[in-house]
Amino acid sequence: MDSAFDGIVVADERGIIRSFNPAAQRLFGYSEAEALGQPVGLLMPEPHRSQHQRYIGRYLETGDKHVIGVGREVEAVRRDGERLPIYLVVNEFDSRLGRCFAAVLHDVSAEVEARDLRDRLTRAERLGAMAEMTAAVAHEMNRPLSVLAVYAQVARELAESGSAGSRLVCALQNIIEQTRQAGLAVERVRRLFQGGEPSFEATDVNTLVSETVELARTDTSPQGVMIEFSPGADLPTLRCDPVQIQQVLRNLFCNAIEAMAEIECRNGRTIRVSTWADGGSVHVAVRDSGPGIDAQAVDDIFEPFQSSKKDSLGIGLAISRTIVLNHGGNLHGENVVDSNGRTIGASFGFALPV
Repeated sequence: MDSAFDGIVVADERGIIRSFNPAAQRLFGYSEAEALGQPVGLLMPEPHRSQHQRYIGRYLETGDKHVIGVGREVEAVRRDGERLPIYLVVNEFDSRLGRCFAAVLHDVSAEVEARDLRDRLTRAERLGAMAEMTAAVAHEMNRPLSVLAVYAQVARELAESGSAGSRLVCALQNIIEQTRQAGLAVERVRRLFQGGEPSFEATDVNTLVSETVELARTDTSPQGVMIEFSPGADLPTLRCDPVQIQQVLRNLFCNAIEAMAEIECRNGRTIRVSTWADGGSVHVAVRDSGPGIDAQAVDDIFEPFQSSKKDSLGIGLAISRTIVLNHGGNLHGENVVDSNGRTIGASFGFALPV
């Protein structure tokens, strides 16, 4: 008992301390002389201190073991009144003094502090995830809502002019499509942040890219931007989540459109999209003729909330990278330079394993 690392306190059936080892003295701040002969409730906080004698009497009368032989984490009280968490194990034995109880007390302050820290970090991570998810939803919803507003305005003007015809039907169809896209955006982000698995299915990459290009042309026309698609030949069928990969493509298209809208492009306003197969992967590249990637931001472009554009949340590329990584692929970006070493645009692309 004298050499034990944990505190050991022995009390008789009246709850009087009969033994108080050196570790218990260090733990509670009482000397052996001060502790011996005192009620063991001295080491407990209220209301247990006042009730302890009743606890012992109930056990002696009924044999109902609430603490005996059962380890549990409880609070104890030091001499200076400070509370400390301990792991308590109480066992019963017979001695020349009659029935006695030996309590082994292990200080778990460090463990409790570490657990509290982990809990705080977990809460902080959840709050961070909620912030990212909110930003992601805002990012994904902004474009379909903006397009919805445009088509709704067109539909109203056509209806008011009395010359609706097929143009009104087309506008309403586009409203329906953009509403569907908004719903899909929310579902994609929710699934992404809940850690849901992508819904993999056999996909023809060229068809997927072609469909996304057609959707993107709605956004490029007002900006005077053209999209050219050069599909690769004989591409293998890819197993992927087509909705999520379309999300990546739409984000790359949007970034390219915004990049070329900000400057006077000497090399035209054309987005060039290409696909090809190489090394067991299918590659997709989106190239623009904008100002290129800022040298100071090149290392951070895939990090959340990093953007050189005004009013941008800087979340699109971070989401896109997460999607591509979840598919076992990689997403990259680089500047495009001419023969004189001048930057003439940027190229973003991804590779997905077959």
